[in-house]
Amino acid sequence: MTSKDKFFSNKLLEWYEKNQRELPWRKNIRHKDYPYRVLVSEFMLQQTTVATVIPYFKKFINEWPTLKKLSHAKIEDVLLFWQGLGYYSRAKNLLKTVKIIDEDYNGKIPKDKINLIKLPGIGEYASAAISSIAFNKKAVAIDGNVKRVIARYYEIRGNDKSFEKKISEIAERICPNSKNRSYTQAVMELGAIICKPKNSDCHNCCLKSKCSAHKKNTVDLIPTIKSKPLKQKLNCISFLTIHNNSKILLKKRTGKKILANQWEIPSTNWKVKPVKFSKKSTPIPNAKWKKTNVEFKHSFSHIDLKNTIYKSNINNSQIQFNEDDLKWVDLKKLNKYTVTTMSKKALNLLNLIQI
Repeated sequence: MTSKDKFFSNKLLEWYEKNQRELPWRKNIRHKDYPYRVLVSEFMLQQTTVATVIPYFKKFINEWPTLKKLSHAKIEDVLLFWQGLGYYSRAKNLLKTVKIIDEDYNGKIPKDKINLIKLPGIGEYASAAISSIAFNKKAVAIDGNVKRVIARYYEIRGNDKSFEKKISEIAERICPNSKNRSYTQAVMELGAIICKPKNSDCHNCCLKSKCSAHKKNTVDLIPTIKSKPLKQKLNCISFLTIHNNSKILLKKRTGKKILANQWEIPSTNWKVKPVKFSKKSTPIPNAKWKKTNVEFKHSFSHIDLKNTIYKSNINNSQIQFNEDDLKWVDLKKLNKYTVTTMSKKALNLLNLIQI
């Protein structure tokens, strides 16, 4: 390890001791449920900012304060608490993981990466982060913040496999043998609040005196930004059925695909070409359907979906459906169901709810 390497870890630890943010999952590290809180936070923080996660984390932990309690939860209830946080597969994997831990590990979260990475939703980064932060083990956790800090400090350019390999090799080399809980969070913290993707606060950076990118004025060029893949553009029709102006018909999405286990206004399959209206595609084919003036685009991480709304007002005599996944839901009790954001948007545009 070079003097530049030692400076990196020593300065980061000093800085973190004085500047770490007060976050709910960092409290009470000696509490028996601290590893569980770290586990939940790591699932929530995947592809989501700290500011967004904080209120969800507090609400979630208040409902399920221990791993044992969460292991007995229903997926519908977990999804309801996750609603608005997005990337719902994380919630499903978290529940699967705690059930496995409860049954196969006697309720104790594994301390090592080898066993952690076997659990649903825990990959290379999360296994290292949990091992290090929850149990103070030496484990190299590399997320976007860590990559950026290391790349700038050593002025490593690129975004290909060679770049990833160099970052990984350096991260392994400079990882200290002690104070790993603090070190792992310190690198991430610096990347989150000082060495940001844009408008980095180099003036207040503890590493600036030895940062190669700062010296050569190349901070804004590192790392090289990857071009984002084009989103798939799809179309669908949603069928809003209203009963006595108080209840709407919702359908539960099944399978393992996007939005699975969530409730939505019944809709057609998502297709590349504009979808033509057909009564056979509606939940109640013998009802009178009328196209509304509501047509909007809803964006997912990899899809832009254009949705057109058809509407039907019906009375009791017209209710004819047999599917188990269809259900009348009172608009006043809609918050008790995990309803897709796209369906809520449609209901809001039709002045049936406010979001």
